[in-house]
Formats: sequence, C-alpha cells, structure tokens
Amino acid sequence: MKICTLPLGPLNANCYVLIDETTGSAAIIDPGDFNERLKIAVESNDVKSVDYILLTHGHYDHIMGVKKTKDNFPQAKVAIHENDANCLLGDDLNRGFLHDFQLEPVEPDIILQDGMQLQLGNLKIDVIHTPGHTKGGVCFVCGNAIFSGDTVFYHTVGRTDFENGDYNELLLSIKKLLELKGDYTILPGHDRASTLEDERMNNPYLRECQ
Repeated sequence: MKICTLPLGPLNANCYVLIDETTGSAAIIDPGDFNERLKIAVESNDVKSVDYILLTHGHYDHIMGVKKTKDNFPQAKVAIHENDANCLLGDDLNRGFLHDFQLEPVEPDIILQDGMQLQLGNLKIDVIHTPGHTKGGVCFVCGNAIFSGDTVFYHTVGRTDFENGDYNELLLSIKKLLELKGDYTILPGHDRASTLEDERMNNPYLRECQ
C-alpha cells in the first residue's frame, strides 16, 4: 500500500492517492482540485487504473476537483455518503458560496453507508459513518490508515458550527474511532498526519470521550 498526499484547492485540503502496489489499482480521496500535480502523482506511481474517487464529506474544498478528476479517469466511481450526496449536485450545503465556487455537478456512482467495505485491488477499505462536521461525514479505514476527513485533525476535531453540524454527533463519531483496536495513522483533511494513539493521549476532544 502506498499513499501520496497533495494539499489542493483554495484551502489546501489534503487529497490522497491510495495505491495497491500489487495490482496498480488506486483511489483518489477528496480531490479539492485537479491539476498537474495530481496527474503526475497517478502517472508516476505505476497506477494501472483509478477505481474510485472517495469523498469524506461534501464541503466544497474537498470536492472542487471531482468533475475534472472523473473526466480524466472516467472509469473511477464517485462515492459519497447518502446524507452529503446532494452537495455534488450544487446544494448550498457544500458551502461553495463562501468562495463563489460554481460546482460542476457530478452524479455519485456509489452511495456510502456505515459498515460498507470497498475492494481496491487486494486492499479492503472500510467505511465508518462519522457525522458531526456534516451529516454525511465518513472515515475510510485501509490497513493501518484512517482517512479522517474533517472529523479528526492533529490534536483537534472538525468544527460543528456550520449548517448540519452537530457537536454531540461528532463526539459519538469519535467514540467509534476510539473503539478501533490498536494504533493507526490518521490522515486528516487538513494539516499534518497523526496517530490514533497520539490523539487518544493528547487530543482533548478524544480524551473527553474515553
């Protein structure tokens, strides 16, 4: 398993390219933009096919590049949780109006649900529904990595003061992550990576849930 990290878009949201090195299958997670850097990340890593465009939630800074990514990799299936799916079709809940972002609508190919598992080559990607930042927030767990979107960041958590945010829901979502056994690398939607064990010890919001 190989993971490339590219901060993209107006807020430098972390886009990830997850690659199964044994088969060359790849998933692009949260393309906040589509540019040469993302194309090169795919082309330079012996990717045979981009199978998925996986979205942790529907805010504009994580989905601005979905249409162009889909145009460049038409076989890739766009996947988002049912509660955020309308964000891909231009619903104001994507908050694009904050930067006059005009979304090119995209129909999702896969509607994600809690407990769903996706196959990426020989890798398995587990979907955990983690509402709180948005109603349709999810985390993707693959191997020892958690792609946490805007649910958990380094020593903090996602904001819940936007429309459809809910702090109590976020705390329940954090409890789901805390139930995972062992340690994981946390790859958030913004800023630096962390580990679940470090967050258990040093993130005040996670400590509140233990």
